[in-house]
Amino acid sequence: MKRFGKLILFLLVILVIAGHILRSYWPRERPATPDPDGLPARLMASGTYEACFWVPYPHQNVGELSEVVDDGSAWLEAAARVAGVPPPVLPSFGPFAVPPSKEIVVCSDLDGERFFVAADVYPGLGAVAKAAGTVADNPWLAGGEITESRGTGNAVVERVLRVAWNEGVWTVTGGDGPPVLGPVKQPLLHPRSLGIVRLERELSGFSDGDYLLRRRDGDLELARDSSEPVPNVPDPAEGGERPVLLAVSGASWPDAEPRPLPPAAFALFATGEGEGAKFGPFGSLPGAAIFHPPGSKRFSLPGEGLAGLIAGGLPRSEVAGWQILAMDSSSLRKAETLAPRLSELAPPDVTEALNRDSGLLLGLWLQPRPAVLLVARVRKFLEKVPIVDRQQVRNWKDWETLLMPIARCEQVTLAATQKPASFRLRLHGCR
Repeated sequence: MKRFGKLILFLLVILVIAGHILRSYWPRERPATPDPDGLPARLMASGTYEACFWVPYPHQNVGELSEVVDDGSAWLEAAARVAGVPPPVLPSFGPFAVPPSKEIVVCSDLDGERFFVAADVYPGLGAVAKAAGTVADNPWLAGGEITESRGTGNAVVERVLRVAWNEGVWTVTGGDGPPVLGPVKQPLLHPRSLGIVRLERELSGFSDGDYLLRRRDGDLELARDSSEPVPNVPDPAEGGERPVLLAVSGASWPDAEPRPLPPAAFALFATGEGEGAKFGPFGSLPGAAIFHPPGSKRFSLPGEGLAGLIAGGLPRSEVAGWQILAMDSSSLRKAETLAPRLSELAPPDVTEALNRDSGLLLGLWLQPRPAVLLVARVRKFLEKVPIVDRQQVRNWKDWETLLMPIARCEQVTLAATQKPASFRLRLHGCR
């Protein structure tokens, strides 16, 4: 009996240890709130950098994400190219992709030249990592200066990164020295979340403020935290044939632009293999259409120039204030049906759109799985055409990379408005 009791005690100890490891280290979604006295929260609230991204328990939350993203670095690089910003800095922590920590924050100016990373590493692990780095002469773990090269050929640029430990917080700084944190401008008073993005200034028409990543009714949502109610943005395809992808860019006037940006829209329609616009030996492209006001154009169709050479032009018409250019006659008919609903959502007239309350800044309605297949089809088509600009091929490849991890979702919706300032990105029914 005594031997049996010792066995039970041993098994209980093993279960407790295993439970601690699973809770503290195993990949899973684990929401939290920033520690108000911690360096990550104070850094975000200081306003020292133009943008910050905070994540609790990154080794678990990012580990959960890595189960659906095959190559996280490639995905982030593709996202940065699409957004037109430098890729985020994600320094390694020894054998770990991200530091096992209670929370981590990455702050940067929008040009990416000046940044600060702070991770509140678990105390025991931090001491071991620092000692191991000292023995192995590894400045990433022990602390010190690291020279990093970026670019290729004649465009190689070197910069110095500084790694340090500050009361158990592992930090990496680039650009000038570590910031001198002044008084907190705005405390981080938010509910539990899986991440927070803080913008200190407007970015591409999106308002400054905090954007929270959290679960809502089982769906994953990134939304601007605000006391004002979020305007209801209806689906413009409701009641009709739904495009696989519909992207709407409303009229806006960013500070950096000398004149307002006109509205525009792009629609990608469900098209079977071999259907759509045919281009002789190169094959066919799926059905698509672009919408823009007369005299302006912000989007283009895949292979648009090639269509002009081979087919002598593309189908076009004017409906509800929009000039429509389509890949084929079938796409044009679908676009003409959609145009009046788009006009209600984002008026083609720039002045009317800018003066309207709850005017749409950006809208997206996406069926991820069929969209991935169509985007890949466009990319493969363009790769076969020698005269197509390789940058255009890269753009479609980037979108294919971005969409692949969410192919398991039923739908993705995004709506952002300027008056009032709102933003909501939602992933519906992800398996």
